[in-house]
Amino acid sequence: MLVTNISLAHEIPKPSLNTGMTIIYDQAFDSLSGPGVTIDDSDIAASFSLTYPVSPNVAFEVGVLSSFEVSAVLPSSDSGTLHGKSYSTNGTLTLTAKTGTSYQTGMKFNTSINQSFNIYARTGLVFWDVDFSSSGSGTLTYNGTSYNSKSFLKVDGSDPYLGLGLSYKTNDRSSLNLDYLTLASTNAIDGAAFDVSGYSLSWLFNF
Repeated sequence: MLVTNISLAHEIPKPSLNTGMTIIYDQAFDSLSGPGVTIDDSDIAASFSLTYPVSPNVAFEVGVLSSFEVSAVLPSSDSGTLHGKSYSTNGTLTLTAKTGTSYQTGMKFNTSINQSFNIYARTGLVFWDVDFSSSGSGTLTYNGTSYNSKSFLKVDGSDPYLGLGLSYKTNDRSSLNLDYLTLASTNAIDGAAFDVSGYSLSWLFNF
């Protein structure tokens, strides 16, 4: 999602802009897996980021990841536990977890200098919010409260992210990048942990 294009071995690179698309895998509903349950745990999000190098190998980064959502279709008269709280359904329902626009701030570390290929690592904090809602003709009872086509849980927080990437320099001012990113949730908020990973393909342009 973010790469600094390094042109000279001992020269601090210029700031750069990175834009691309990310395939997201969200485990928000994976615990519901079972007979009659259909889970769609992936989506595509747009990503934008800026980097400001402080040395040939180290840069500060800030980024934005657009909203995305995953869903689960539950059969009628289903019951179990979701995010540590009991639930039951009266009628077929679709549960949706929509993550709003999230923001990242952190650092990136390059392992090679003045090469066509560059391997790098990224780490920092991501700030997120998720709205869990139900829709359909049935009723969801969650933690003792009934819901009909409305939000039943909203959570927000911040967690560390870790990433690895590979870039290929197309010319002195741009490169193509392939990233793997995981958001390593450190705590559950109202029982819900933000457990997300993704792969991105992006293009970088040096100012």
